[in-house]
Amino acid sequence: MSLQSFDGKKYVSVVTYRKNGEKVPTPAWFVLDRNHLYVWTEAESGKVRRLRRNPKLAIAPCKMNGTPIGPYFESVAAIAPDDSRLDLQRAFKAKYGLTLALSRLFSRSRGAKRVFLDISA
Repeated sequence: MSLQSFDGKKYVSVVTYRKNGEKVPTPAWFVLDRNHLYVWTEAESGKVRRLRRNPKLAIAPCKMNGTPIGPYFESVAAIAPDDSRLDLQRAFKAKYGLTLALSRLFSRSRGAKRVFLDISA
């Protein structure tokens, strides 16, 4: 997999798998760091629950609505225990700015914790 196809894009389609094997695509924000793609998401989201059961996934650059604009790549994700990596927080803030701040405020108001999904190339 080459992460170059994600360079300059704002959204990634993350496809996780239900117990029965059904694909569940979800558009998400991401940042690139060396040979890793990171997604910042709520710890109790459906994609995180599915990845805890099965770390395999597929990713593709996509539009805001989730429509893929490139090929899917098979990979695996590791779930960080929390979102305390300041370098990644700064990278997301630089990329998504006020929209991210509003999203985080909404998550905090509901008491939601966030985690990073580490997707390796």
